Amino acid sequence: MKTKTWIILLGAAFLILAGVVLLQRLNAKPASSVEVWSEGKLYRTLDLSQDGVLRVETDRGWNEITVKKGRVSVTAASCPDGDCVRCGEKNSGVPIVCLPNRLSLRFSDGGGLDGVSR
Repeated sequence: MKTKTWIILLGAAFLILAGVVLLQRLNAKPASSVEVWSEGKLYRTLDLSQDGVLRVETDRGWNEITVKKGRVSVTAASCPDGDCVRCGEKNSGVPIVCLPNRLSLRFSDGGGLDGVSR
């Protein structure tokens, strides 16, 4: 095939993929609560309509979770890389995860599709 044809095909595939991602973001509804999981167990469920700060401490380390204006974030952590802190504020979508401290924040009640059932 000619180079021009490949460029057109790759451009079309990119536009389709970008459209799918955009539709998913537009259809995602804000969650009303977030589940705080620590070491594979449900630690607490936080209502996103109530502002506050929660500190989760384990033998592996600690994380400070902040709920503000309907959004949640990990504002401080003892983990060496700090990826969980760099996730920023969220109210839906993929979970916020801190692998070194085995902590995850999972959205519930409207956080978008996470599977298909029949």
